[in-house]
Amino acid sequence: MHFFRNLPIKSKLTLISMLTSGAALLLACAAFVSYEQLAFRRETTRSLSTTAQMTGFNCASALSFKDEGSAEQTLKGLAAQPHIAAACVYDSDGVVFASYRRDGGSAAVWPAMRPVGDQFGSDSLELFRPIDYAGERIGTIYLRSDLGEMRNRLRQYAVIVAAVLAAAFLTAWPVATKLQRVISEPVSGLAAVAGRVAVERNYSLRAVKYGNDELGRLIDGFNAMLDEIQKRDAELQAARNDLEKRVDERTEALKLEVRERENLHRQLLQTSRQAGMAEVATGVLHNVGNVLNSVNVSATLVADQLRHSKVSNVARVCALLREHEADLAGFLSSDPKGRMIGPYLASLEETLAVERTSMTSELTNLQKNIEHIKDIVAMQQSYATISGVAETVSVPDMLEDAIRMNAGSLARHDIDIVRDYGARPVITAEKHKVLQVLVNLIRNGKYACDESGRTDKQLILRTTANERCVSISVIDNGVGIPQENLTRIFAHGFTTRKEGHGFGLHSGALAAKELGGSLTGYSAGPGKGATFTLELPYKSEAVTYEKPSS
Repeated sequence: MHFFRNLPIKSKLTLISMLTSGAALLLACAAFVSYEQLAFRRETTRSLSTTAQMTGFNCASALSFKDEGSAEQTLKGLAAQPHIAAACVYDSDGVVFASYRRDGGSAAVWPAMRPVGDQFGSDSLELFRPIDYAGERIGTIYLRSDLGEMRNRLRQYAVIVAAVLAAAFLTAWPVATKLQRVISEPVSGLAAVAGRVAVERNYSLRAVKYGNDELGRLIDGFNAMLDEIQKRDAELQAARNDLEKRVDERTEALKLEVRERENLHRQLLQTSRQAGMAEVATGVLHNVGNVLNSVNVSATLVADQLRHSKVSNVARVCALLREHEADLAGFLSSDPKGRMIGPYLASLEETLAVERTSMTSELTNLQKNIEHIKDIVAMQQSYATISGVAETVSVPDMLEDAIRMNAGSLARHDIDIVRDYGARPVITAEKHKVLQVLVNLIRNGKYACDESGRTDKQLILRTTANERCVSISVIDNGVGIPQENLTRIFAHGFTTRKEGHGFGLHSGALAAKELGGSLTGYSAGPGKGATFTLELPYKSEAVTYEKPSS
């Protein structure tokens, strides 16, 4: 049926005509053959019954006088009717009296005598008729006729039916082919016009009308629909032209608005980046400030020691020696003041040695602290000088840099750092953007721990890696995050700290996205800490930069 549905309408109409005609003709032939078969059976039964009565009549005297030979001779006369396969005469007791077989043999078993009746088998007709003599029933005759003639006649009918069907199909095919055009041509023409209208959007096309039947009315309706569509299309085109003029004006205004929004968006991104870098710079300033405190202490100690130094007493001793340089030996040996100069110089030497050791130690501390400041500033410069260029860096090394940038405040707030570097991957990315995110996450973790009020404040820095990306997690045991805030913490300007500005996590999420990764946060709830995870690809889409060898 599916195949039939997809056939062209010409083929459908032709096939329908042929199948309908063939079915009707086949039904008529089947009815005719059935009638002929019933008529043949009736005629065969009537003819065999007449033969049985005549043969029984001829055998009546032989049966009455028990003359078997005469009865068998009478039965042999049935050989003139080739369709009779066997015959038998029973006496009044139902015993076979005489018999006949067409093939000349003798039947080993004959059917039991039955009352008058006939029965059709698959290939034969059996018939029993009584034999009467002088008004008394003296026996029964049995005849069996084959149905070969009927089968031959049915075969002839089948050949005739096949020939009639073939002739009918050969005659009906050109007729159906010609007549189907009355329906198929208007439908095909209508389908062709509809197809062109659908493809070309040309509503001026019209289908040709062939008559005033249902197809004609359908074509009239289709053409009327095209008239309406053409009219509305013209109105729509006019409205479209008018709308396009307005749209052009509105488009220009929208373009200007879009440019303004893009500028605002760029400014917002720049502000977020600057805010993020400000977090890094703030970390640097905190650490530099802590080191400068140590520098200031050392410098104050050196200044105090210089102000109270005994080195000025050396000048007094020298002045006293110049006063008595004419008789210096006598002065040192005879004068009471001169005799005290030796012991005094020995005591002064010990004092000055102590002062020198103390100031040397403080100067060494000053030198170390100044070198520390230089290292912090150099590290900040190394992350800030190259922007938009990727470098191949170690993830644990960048974490250590972020820790050093927050070292002063972490130490001041007694934050314990736990390094869980399960993986030590190397990635290619913009270092300053990665550091921006890490510094912000460590500082946020520090604030969360500090605000919790607990004594065992702890930050866990964990690194893991798979074949797709690297994960860096900053885990704190601080105040935690309420469930309703988890979806808002990365929004621009959102913060829960009084001194916070809401730029850190927002700029971190933007930086992570620019690096081809992501920044996510999780917390089991207030008081249960928080985990922030930065996922980065092994290589971001940026120009690779290799640091020059020193």
